[in-house]
Parts: sequence; structure tokens; C-alpha cells
Amino acid sequence: MSWLSITRRGRKDRSLLAAVVVAAMLALLAAGCATPAGRGGAPAFSFLQINDTHVDADAGKDGYEKANEKARWLIEAAASGRHFARPDFVVGVGDLIHGERVENLAPDLRLLHEMLKPLRVSFYPVVGNHEVVQQEGSAKHEQAYHETFGDDRVNYTFTHGGILFIALNNSGACCVGPAVVKSRNDWLRRELEGAPGVPKIILCHIPLVPLREEAVLAKSFGFRSYMDHDGETLRIVETHANSVIAVLSGHLHLTGVTRRNGIVHVSIAGTASYPCDYALYRVFADRIEARVHQLPARLVTPKTNIHGKPRYPRDFVDAKHPTPWQYVAGRADERTFTIPLANKIPTHTIRKEP
Repeated sequence: MSWLSITRRGRKDRSLLAAVVVAAMLALLAAGCATPAGRGGAPAFSFLQINDTHVDADAGKDGYEKANEKARWLIEAAASGRHFARPDFVVGVGDLIHGERVENLAPDLRLLHEMLKPLRVSFYPVVGNHEVVQQEGSAKHEQAYHETFGDDRVNYTFTHGGILFIALNNSGACCVGPAVVKSRNDWLRRELEGAPGVPKIILCHIPLVPLREEAVLAKSFGFRSYMDHDGETLRIVETHANSVIAVLSGHLHLTGVTRRNGIVHVSIAGTASYPCDYALYRVFADRIEARVHQLPARLVTPKTNIHGKPRYPRDFVDAKHPTPWQYVAGRADERTFTIPLANKIPTHTIRKEP
């Protein structure tokens, strides 16, 4: 399977997909053929989350230290299975390139494309602010991304093992007009409403909720986009809390997990800056087991920490993260955690792909 292969589902097919999946799984259960992974068994499938890799064609000029080397290591690890079990697919949750200026987008994306070629599993990209220089909805700024990943890789969905993954472009969450936000939210609402019985995971670059004490996070991150401030996006998601399992994001360059109204919100620091993290998810019939990993020691770069020294004269902490390490990397229960699925899949069985 090629690195860019994807299960295509048009919006018009969403209700039919839900009905077909439900009918098929009920038929298997009735026939006694469904044997989902139990607590002691192998996972039905697994996937890798990478984000904030900041691949930079002009490495060393204004990007992150060893960013390209880190990205190459992680892609090779996913392709080879030498450092961890090869995942069934990879999600790239934004800021895969450094970008910064519109003229940098095409060369950075070309380099990323070359880096991804060794992958032998599907790769699902999500638009980050660095892919489009914060200009969500701008044809000029999105052109290089479209040319690299295709015209249908901005807001899109794919299904794996009975879970609907929704890739949402909120890359301009802090600085685009109401028309762009409305278009995004209308699309999200249609996708959620079109698959009422299907468990879902949302992939978006900018978190929908604060992953640290908000007043502290606003100071340590230093940009207004420490969360998506459009409350309507979150309201739409929470309207479907009975089927939305989790929201996976990046952007903050810190790792954290919080639970709100039955939905687990996860942000992974990414590899470009300290603590240089990525995450592996193993999906079972009744749960998802998640583990956050740090890159090998030779690729960990403490001076790239954006939530403390040397960017600031001091490190940051908050009430639930009383040490600087916990503030940037999360507590132990944010680096290894379980997401229960029982209340999200009343008519579904998570299954292996044929």
C-alpha cells in the first residue's frame, strides 16, 4: 500500500456507510464469527500520531534544531518496525513542515514528500498553520499543500476498523474571518450528523480546549492560538459526544490529555521541539491504549523548549503540572493512558481490516 493511499468516502455515502457497517457487524455477531480482541488479546489495529515535525528545506536557517533528522528517524521507524511495531497507518496532525513564508511552502512540502516515500502504510495528513501560514481557506496559501497531498486532503474522512476518522482543517483558528470558520463548521456538522452510529476520532492541528491551566498556557505559548477559540466547533463536537471518542491535536509543542463531557482531548508535543514526542495508539474492542514516546536521546534537544528556558527566563508550571518536565511532557497518566470505548460503540465491534 502506498504512503498516500486512503479510503475515500464521499459525503453522500456517509449514511449508507453507517448502515452497511452496522448491518455487517450485526450479521457477524449473529453468525458467531466476530472475535474482537479482548483485554488479553492482540489489538485490532494500531496507528501512529506524528505532528509538529517542522521539516525544513532550508535546514538550519530559522527552523528547529535537527528537525529533518528527527522526522527521518520517525518515518524510518514506522516503515521498518525496528523501534516499535509497524502501525497500520500514520496520521500527521499538522505543522509537518516549517513553512513560515509562502515561498517556503512548496520546497518544504517537496522535501516532506520525499521523506514519506519509504512508508509502507497509509499516511493521512492534517493541515497545520505552518502548512498554510495561518491562511486557512486561501487558495494561494493552500496551493502547495493541494499539489502535494491532493485536492481532497483538506477536510476529509477515512474509515479504519469501524472507526470514522475526521481530518478537520482549523489551521487558521486564530486569524481567519467568520465565513471560513462557518464553512469549516458546516462541513464538520454534516460529517458528524451523516454517521450517527459510527464511533469517531477527530484529527485537528489546533486543540479545541486548553491542555493546561488556561492563563498559564496563554503566557507560556505566547500566541493566541493556544486553543481554537471558536466555541461553535467545540459545541458541534460535543453535540455528538455519544460517538466522538477523542480529539487528537498538536500545535502546542507540549504533551497533554484532558477529558471534557465524555471526550478525550489529546495534544502531542511533536518531534521538532522539546520534549520531542510522538504517540502510538493500539485499538482494542473495548478500549484504546495510548503511549507517548520520546525520540532517542541523541535527537532530544532541550534548548528547543518553547515553554521555558531558554525562550523565557523561567520555566512554567501549573496546579496539575507542578514541575517543568510535567508541564511540557505531561504527567505519567498523560504519557500512558487508556480511552474506554464501551459507551461509544453501542452497535459496533472494532475489528481488524480484511
